[in-house]
Amino acid sequence: MRLPRRKFLRQLVTFAGAALCLPRLRTFAQSHGHDGITTSAITGLAPFVDALRIPPVLKPKTVKKVDTYAMTMQVGSVKCHRDLPATEIWGYNGIFPGPTIVAHKKRAVSIVQTNNLPMSHDGHETGEMAHMLPAVHLHGAEVAPDSDGHPNDGIPFGGGTREYLYPNQQRACALWYHDHTHGKTGERVLKGLAGLYLLRDASIEAKLKLPSGAREVPLIIQDRSFGLDGQFLYALNPPTVEAGFQGDNLLVNGVVQPFMPVETALYRFRVLNGSNSRTYKLALSSGDPLIQIGTDGGLLQRPKTLVSLDLAPSERADIIIDFTKLPLGSQVVLQNLNGAGSTAAIMRFDVTKRVKETRKVPAFLQPWEELAESESVIVRDFTLARQTIDGALIWTINGKAYDSANAPLASPVVDSLEHWNFINPTNHPHPMHLHLVQFQVVNINGVPQEPSEFGWKDTVVVPPASEVTILVKFGKYTGRYVFHCHNLEHEDFAMMGEFQVLPKP
Repeated sequence: MRLPRRKFLRQLVTFAGAALCLPRLRTFAQSHGHDGITTSAITGLAPFVDALRIPPVLKPKTVKKVDTYAMTMQVGSVKCHRDLPATEIWGYNGIFPGPTIVAHKKRAVSIVQTNNLPMSHDGHETGEMAHMLPAVHLHGAEVAPDSDGHPNDGIPFGGGTREYLYPNQQRACALWYHDHTHGKTGERVLKGLAGLYLLRDASIEAKLKLPSGAREVPLIIQDRSFGLDGQFLYALNPPTVEAGFQGDNLLVNGVVQPFMPVETALYRFRVLNGSNSRTYKLALSSGDPLIQIGTDGGLLQRPKTLVSLDLAPSERADIIIDFTKLPLGSQVVLQNLNGAGSTAAIMRFDVTKRVKETRKVPAFLQPWEELAESESVIVRDFTLARQTIDGALIWTINGKAYDSANAPLASPVVDSLEHWNFINPTNHPHPMHLHLVQFQVVNINGVPQEPSEFGWKDTVVVPPASEVTILVKFGKYTGRYVFHCHNLEHEDFAMMGEFQVLPKP
């Protein structure tokens, strides 16, 4: 649905102004509406009383060498903690988080998404904002624009469908799929519309003999607040619009601070920060290192041994933890060094079985492809800022609030290389995400960087009062795509722009 510019901005300002006036509200997954009740968040949930859940892996049907799936966005119910009532969620196939898709390089995937969600009628929605259709974005994927989950390409309520085709021609990596409704992404992802998509390359991974099977574990880390009735709380108040949603409890795979039994072996964890705005600093309570082997865009050239690891919203980390030297009965907490109280511990690993480990962490993982900076002839600057319009806070890129009727902020050409500078004069970090491409980080505050240390990225954090330069290669697809801050409240309040990839002249 493409709205005229003036109408879009008028509705955005109305939406923002209304949001800033709201009390703390209950957000129910069924979205029956704002009931005017002020609800306090529940505190003091006991950690490590529930086992980690592993999202189910969907099995495809093969049609003409394409792995095909069907998913339904619908209301579901989940127990997030032993001492909480069941929480109603919006989920892919009605579960939280959504099912995992395992794809294979050079083998296409087709997913037909059906929208059986209830029409939303929350009190802060007005006019056409109340009917914004959910779109599904596969974050980090190199895809044609009609399968990218553009906010204009929403799926109608009442059983509407859309097919997404993913060619999987890129490097193997962990991607994730999530809602991409402009103005509602933060709330809808918080309700549960997110899941993991693992793209494999057997020709690379089989030789490395990385931990697999039960020792390759997805960890989707998110924060939530709960009311006494067990329902998610979501407060669109001035602090939330300013800094992004911050929950009181940390969840992994939909479970509040779970525990996981482990053996004395190497484990590979595919970690996703699926939170709206919270950045985590991961570390082990034992003091043992985290061994990072991959980032957003796949494997690093060589493993990195880290005392701690920062992970901003939507960033992924592929890490190995070595439990081989720990005695039986050991308990190791995966900590969040950025947190305090109920947000300081993420989950606990319990060493329950001794086994003989024969695998080793490879010294070399995958060759690194350095992009040639000298081939970039275009440099683009993007200033990330805030503005106040009619008393409402709006986040902008180059002074513009997102409007799909705007001219694109950039028009790169197929197969071209460009430098993009993100300039952040604000006092908030902005994790900037580009659809369609993976890129390399080459400069921070004027200091050249070694791109291979960062790995391939689709999201980069631009710290407060800083400037970050990335080198982007645009591939074979033409059309319009978006780029935005992945603090979801910043994105919803308009820190998003479009770029249009043009064919070669």
